[in-house]
Amino acid sequence: MTPKRLLNKIEKDQQEYYIFLVKECFSGFSNAEYNFGVYRYSSCYAWLVHSSEFFWKSLTILSGNYFDLKHEASQADMAKISKDLLSDDERIRAHTILSQFSAIRRDLARYGYYEKGTHVTASPEAAFNGENTEPELHKVNWLINKLREIHYYQLFDPPIKIGILSGYVRARKEKPCSYYPHSRHRKAVQWMIDLKGIKDDNDSDLFQASLTPISNLSSGTFSIVINPFGEAYPELGSAEGVGLRTILSYIQDGGIFINSGGQPFVYSWDVNTGSHSLLVNFVPILSYEESDYNEGMPVLSRNESLAIPQEALILKRYFDVETEWDHPEKEIVGPIEVEIEYDKILGNDRLKTKARVYRPVRQQLSDKFQPLVHSPESLWGTVYPVTAIKFGRGFLIQTGMNLDEEREYMLLLDIIRRLSLVGYESLAKFS
Repeated sequence: MTPKRLLNKIEKDQQEYYIFLVKECFSGFSNAEYNFGVYRYSSCYAWLVHSSEFFWKSLTILSGNYFDLKHEASQADMAKISKDLLSDDERIRAHTILSQFSAIRRDLARYGYYEKGTHVTASPEAAFNGENTEPELHKVNWLINKLREIHYYQLFDPPIKIGILSGYVRARKEKPCSYYPHSRHRKAVQWMIDLKGIKDDNDSDLFQASLTPISNLSSGTFSIVINPFGEAYPELGSAEGVGLRTILSYIQDGGIFINSGGQPFVYSWDVNTGSHSLLVNFVPILSYEESDYNEGMPVLSRNESLAIPQEALILKRYFDVETEWDHPEKEIVGPIEVEIEYDKILGNDRLKTKARVYRPVRQQLSDKFQPLVHSPESLWGTVYPVTAIKFGRGFLIQTGMNLDEEREYMLLLDIIRRLSLVGYESLAKFS
């Protein structure tokens, strides 16, 4: 069933409460995935309990109801969840999953406690293992995917709250980012003005746009956040820091983060010094060879390879996605004009046009990204100039185009509009 939009029908304090509960649910599941991946099964189970509890509580609030001070969801609790959100079959399946978390195992995993007098005396580490925890992880994953689907339908009810990074990390005393590599056509405030002028199919305002420091992303206020600075982003310091971690957390908890042009997160802008730095994690490969002799001693000449491997880039290290780079031997250097075509997720018209492509996602075997725009016959072969890359419960929209000119900027605005009107439905069901 298609979830109904109920968020704007409940009181403002309930709306904020619902957003908080959803973020806790998603964040808890991310913690469960992490702990399972490092063999901490009792911690994984504890976070699964946490996440599943916030699942039913968030939907209860979204339905305009309240819940009692308790951990377990009874059939009466499930009945408080609107039938506009869960079908009868989905409600039964959700309750079956929630009922499998016994109070004894929950208390052991979360509090390290067994009720006095029980016959079970094993420690949490002995009670939980990969074999009995992995099935629970998969079951709760269904709850999370269902909640994300419902949540996206709430977030994309116009006017959609969209934030544009202002250049600050948290405070006005900082030196805001003014570096726009491959995204120079519009400054941050101009993005906001242009987005405010976009209408939906009923000629009403589609977006409620505002500038925001990175620190505000943690509030869960914005359905979409745009980084207008292209390959750069604001940071405290010159290395990966709280700015990047906050952005990643926003995406992981269900947000959609649109990077405006080029390779994302290549440069950090230090808001303390007002300068930018190349942000890659690698040491150049050094090779030596004997080239001459001086008084009988060999002299070594050093050849330094400065090619940046994909693994050194944040896009590869965190999102496991690679882009196409320059190939001087093929005369592929800098932005290249190619034919592009919208994918069906953006509408059935499948718009075809030309654009200057720069750092498009390369064709690869991956279940982590959903192409929004492709170029089937570029100099690289098939590439994806605009792609939605799944990260946790949210998406990074990688814009592999050069936005120094108006044409590509207007194309991206059109893509954002289409994504907000129809494309979000596909992202909501992407798993």
